[in-house]
Amino acid sequence: MNRFENKVIVITGAAGGIGEATTRRMVSEGAKVIIADYSKEKAEQLADELARSGADVRPVYFSATELQSCKELITFATKEYDRIDVLVNNVGGTDPKRDRNIENLDIDYFDEAFHLNLSCTMYLSQLVIPIMIAHGGGNIVNVASISGITADSNGTLYGASKAGVINLTKYIATQMGKKNIRCNAVAPGLVLTPAALNNLNEDVRNIFLSQCATPYLGVPQDIAATIAFLASEDARYVTGQTIVADGGLTIHNPTVHMD
Repeated sequence: MNRFENKVIVITGAAGGIGEATTRRMVSEGAKVIIADYSKEKAEQLADELARSGADVRPVYFSATELQSCKELITFATKEYDRIDVLVNNVGGTDPKRDRNIENLDIDYFDEAFHLNLSCTMYLSQLVIPIMIAHGGGNIVNVASISGITADSNGTLYGASKAGVINLTKYIATQMGKKNIRCNAVAPGLVLTPAALNNLNEDVRNIFLSQCATPYLGVPQDIAATIAFLASEDARYVTGQTIVADGGLTIHNPTVHMD
């Protein structure tokens, strides 16, 4: 299956977790991928590995907290390949020590959290749209979170900014649809990325598992498959949507025991 043969795809946060899985998935389907990551070393290592298998990839440093870095990323991609067919806005995160509940969160962290999770997605989309229009259209896939749909006891800024990503997805789809640009999002639940495994102990992971309708938690490849679907022509009639990929975590009432 080569759904992305001769397609140029820019992926942010592309060298680890969901981003790495997405990079590998897109490459396996014939894509040329810009591997954009804050860790240039990891991006270069992944690019070297994939290139040895015949993949056409380019690693590049990218900082989601700097608007200039957004400009430099898009300039680099167009210089290397002259076009961008798909943009995957995957970067996101928060500082749990500062992003707490509404009583205790650090309001001075607002700008940084929203820049990382929302401003970066908005600006990269703005930068890439003229390039897509010039080449007949394209696709944008945003990685949101179930935290943008449901609330938690902490991570207030993260949740609010990811809700912004979900609504931004609708705005881009609405405003750019007639120019042949689709925009969709995926909202993962708990996914067993290296970061999740390092930061969440087994008891916490089991709480999530106990509420899933599936007998397992997600892995990065599950989200990568969803992103690949949304970015492909298989989803040509899907735009402005957010696919919740959470193992059924958010589908049921609290009276339902999933054990």
